[in-house]
Amino acid sequence: MKKGLLFTLVFSAIGLLSAQKMTCEELKLYRDVTLLSILDKETAKAKQQYDALMTAKKNAENQIKALQKAKSNSEVQMAMIALKGAYEQATSILSAFKAAKGAMKVAVSVATVAEKINQGKGKLDVLLADNEKAALVTAIENEVIGAIPVVSNVYNLYKTVVDIKTLNTKRNGLIAEVNKANANLDKVCSKLSSVMSGVKRVNDYQYYISDYLNKYCSSKKK
Repeated sequence: MKKGLLFTLVFSAIGLLSAQKMTCEELKLYRDVTLLSILDKETAKAKQQYDALMTAKKNAENQIKALQKAKSNSEVQMAMIALKGAYEQATSILSAFKAAKGAMKVAVSVATVAEKINQGKGKLDVLLADNEKAALVTAIENEVIGAIPVVSNVYNLYKTVVDIKTLNTKRNGLIAEVNKANANLDKVCSKLSSVMSGVKRVNDYQYYISDYLNKYCSSKKK
């Protein structure tokens, strides 16, 4: 019992230490250096998702070419399985974007930034990273929502195209669906590409932190 109490006290102390209010010098360094690092990390994550979507799109295009050249039922099945895999990957990424919209629970403002500064660097990190993620997702939300059902429609054709015979009857419809899906992925990727270069509101965050510095730190520490 005493040992459990000791552990509780130790972990509580660690929690308090990690949540210590940031000093003026720490905050100035955070504004001028760390802030950019946080925003760069969120952009890098978006870039990974962008690359994965582009890869899925390219894979789908390659499988359509393979289906055009298919001469056996096994070749048709292999191409269709790969095509389904490409769109499963794309749908997973799109769904993750949609789900991430709810990641941001608190709107960033002068007041919330000041609150997190007083709670410690870790709290401020999470607030700004979540806000940046939510801003990026919000910017591409319409394209993502529009792409999910179109991309998922390829699954319906996957279930019916199992051999050369069905491929010949479904070929035009399959190609049309893949073209629609890829056009939608293009819209998402294009929007994501433009957002990645413009979504960073560094000046906003810097303003919030500078406001705190102006209010609570001496002029020598600004």
